[in-house]
Amino acid sequence: MMHKVWFLLLPGFLLLDIIRMLAVFKAANAALRRTRGKLGGYDVRLASATGGHALSSSGVALSTRALPHRLVGRASTLFISGEPDPGSAGPAGVRRLREWLSRNRRQLCRCAVLGARALLPRAPAVHAVRRQGHAAAAPAPRIGQRADRTRAHGWQVTEPGQAEGLALSWIAQDRGAAFADMLAARFAVPRSRRCGMPRRRRVAIDPPASDARIDTLHLWIGAHLQENLSVARLAQKVHMSARSFARFYERATGLSPGRGLQQIRLDAACRLLETSPLPLKTIAGQCGYGSQEVMRRAFVRDLQMTPREYRRRHATMKSAGAA
Repeated sequence: MMHKVWFLLLPGFLLLDIIRMLAVFKAANAALRRTRGKLGGYDVRLASATGGHALSSSGVALSTRALPHRLVGRASTLFISGEPDPGSAGPAGVRRLREWLSRNRRQLCRCAVLGARALLPRAPAVHAVRRQGHAAAAPAPRIGQRADRTRAHGWQVTEPGQAEGLALSWIAQDRGAAFADMLAARFAVPRSRRCGMPRRRRVAIDPPASDARIDTLHLWIGAHLQENLSVARLAQKVHMSARSFARFYERATGLSPGRGLQQIRLDAACRLLETSPLPLKTIAGQCGYGSQEVMRRAFVRDLQMTPREYRRRHATMKSAGAA
C-alpha cells in the first residue's frame, strides 16, 4: 500500500527544505524496491490550494496539483510550508484552507508545519475532546502549541533546516529505525535530529519577539524556574495587569503565558538531560516541576517519550550513562 505524502506549498515556502524531504522519500522508495518482501512506498504529491505554480521564498516556482476536495483513505501525511495570504478571498484564503483541514483531518495520520502560523484555528478544544473521547469535536491545534493531540492526529511544528530529520523520523515510524538509519547515512543527518517525535524546543524563545520585553521576560523566567511563576507575577515583571499581559504575550508569541512557561520548563529540562549527568529527580526540581513524575508526564505529553528515553537519544557522551 502506498502511503501518500502531501506537500502543501503556500506562498514563500522554503524550497531547500522541500527538496531535501523529497530526496529522502525518493531514496526510501528506491531502497524499498530493492528489498524483497517490502511492498508499497511513498506516493509524494506537491499541492497548492488552486494548483499551478507555487512561488518559493527564493523566487523559484514548483508545479503543483490542486488539493482534492476530500482525501481518500487514512494513510496520508501532510507537510505545510509557507504562509497563506490572509487577504485572499479565493480558495487560497485562510478560511478555505482551515475548512479543508477540518474536512480532511480524519484522513491525516501525521501533520507538520513550517510557518503557516495564521492558518489554524486559535481556540483549542483538545482537553474537552479528551474528556469526551470524541476526536471529531476538536478543531486542529493552534500552531505553536507543543504536540497537543486529538485522537486522530497531532501537529508537529518544525523549523528551517530540520526537513531531512523530520522525514526520516516518519520513515522510522513506518519502516523501523534500522531502515531509517540506513537512509540517514546517505544524508549525514545526526541521530540527535531524528526521533519518533522530533523535538519542538524553544518555540517561544528562539524566534525574535515583536517586543523586547518578551525576550527579557523569558530570560528572567529561565533563571527563576524553581519559584512560583503565576500569570500575575509574570505580569508584574512587565508592569501590566494579568489580563493585559495575557493578551500581550499571546500576540507576541502565539502562546498563552501558561503554555509558554511549560515550553521554557521543558526546554531547560531537555538541555540538562542532554548535557549533564544529574539525576532525573534533581532536574525536575531545578526546572520547576513538582516531582519527577510531573516532569515525566510533561515529556510524554509534549515529546511522546519519557525523560529517560530523551536522555538516551540525545545525551552527549559525558552524560549518556546517567539516568
